Amino acid sequence: MAPAYKPPAPEEKEAYVRQLFDQIAENYDAMNQVMSAGQWSRWHKQFVAMTDFEPGGRILDVACGTGDLSMLDAAQVLPGGSVVGIDISEGMMEVGRKRIAQTPYKDAIVLEWGNVMELKYEENSFDGATMGWAMRNVSSIPQTLSEIYRVLKPGARFVCLEAAKPYSKFVRFGFFLYWKTLLPLIDWMVVKTGRQAKVRPYTYLSRSLDSYPFPNELEQMFRDAGFKQVEYKPLMLGTVAIHVGTK
Repeated sequence: MAPAYKPPAPEEKEAYVRQLFDQIAENYDAMNQVMSAGQWSRWHKQFVAMTDFEPGGRILDVACGTGDLSMLDAAQVLPGGSVVGIDISEGMMEVGRKRIAQTPYKDAIVLEWGNVMELKYEENSFDGATMGWAMRNVSSIPQTLSEIYRVLKPGARFVCLEAAKPYSKFVRFGFFLYWKTLLPLIDWMVVKTGRQAKVRPYTYLSRSLDSYPFPNELEQMFRDAGFKQVEYKPLMLGTVAIHVGTK
């Protein structure tokens, strides 16, 4: 019998996540449209409404992936602004660079390798920061928030768009049933992995909320990291949330 799925240990998570996203980079954007039931663009519009970035600003897009939020950030800070996107997956960034090269933002965005838990930038370097669909994948949420807080200028905002655990047990049951049924099928049908594979990307993603905090718990983590004016907005019956905090 094939072994049951086993999530990566904390000390293995960074390498596991890097390999995972390198493996699915080419199909990542198309699969997001499928998994979100067509709501992907709508969620991103609501994200933009909460960033409040201004022209001329310098923005850090953490775990930038294929550049979706980097481009949304750039649209707000031009003219005169810039965006630095960081990620641990070169595969995702390579797809992102090709996408960005075809847009009006190509000269305003730089994508470079970086680990959010050990940011190489100085304190008070950025006018804002964003993170999309990646907080579940870090090894330590408190350390991630602490590093983002450190590199932001006083008054700068951090906006995090992420899947969420619904408070309603009924919604949570239906959502988890959907996630844990559909996503492992994508591994088999699209990624072509089997149950013996050590890295099963969408099976991992289907389980990534198991130990993830509820929105109010993540809100408190923002406060513990030093952020003020912390709030979150639930979307899609609480299955997605946008968290905002100000340094």
